[in-house]
Amino acid sequence: MRKVAFILWLFCSGITDAFANNPLELYGDKIEFDVMRNGEVVGEHITRFSQNGDELRVSSHMNIDISLLFLPVYSFDYAALEKWVAGKMVFLDVNVVDGSDRVAFTAEHQKDGLRVQMDGRETEIMSDIITTNHWNVDVVKDNQVLNTLTGNLNAVTITPMGQEEIDILNGSMKAMRYDYSGDLMDTSVWYDDQGRWVKLRFLARDGSTIEYRCRTCKARGQG
Repeated sequence: MRKVAFILWLFCSGITDAFANNPLELYGDKIEFDVMRNGEVVGEHITRFSQNGDELRVSSHMNIDISLLFLPVYSFDYAALEKWVAGKMVFLDVNVVDGSDRVAFTAEHQKDGLRVQMDGRETEIMSDIITTNHWNVDVVKDNQVLNTLTGNLNAVTITPMGQEEIDILNGSMKAMRYDYSGDLMDTSVWYDDQGRWVKLRFLARDGSTIEYRCRTCKARGQG
């Protein structure tokens, strides 16, 4: 058991060190996923990266459209913009349309942390928080995350579960699985050995399984 734990620690240390690289070097200008519900493609998630001087900009967009007998019964649209300077997030803007419900909030760097504004209310949170947008592998070292669907801080434990072979659009690849527990349950995320986010799976409110299948990842043997 100790040997297994040590191997997992070595792997985790490797990928978090790898993330010291600029995300543009890891991902290029974007990473794309098919969003699947119970094995059927129902939408997409695209995260784009760009550099503006010393500022890294990360924009994420996800949509889900579900139809029954060709009639639309549910839609979900998510958009977030993060701005990072010197390895810290200094700005966040989130807009979520979940059926008929809407969530919108911003977070901006202040002297003592991040000021979150939502529904006319302001709260202060720590400045080194990482969001649930998943592209930043450093999140696996943390025990709190900023939930971008709700604007709330979530207490979490993120546990490495070992390497697995995962399906991607053009084949398969090996990646390290991490399971969330605490305020975020029934959520698993996978990163490759370079620290790239390559898969996500979680249980939706209706009990269905939502899974992200990478469209831009390279299958094993593709180099």
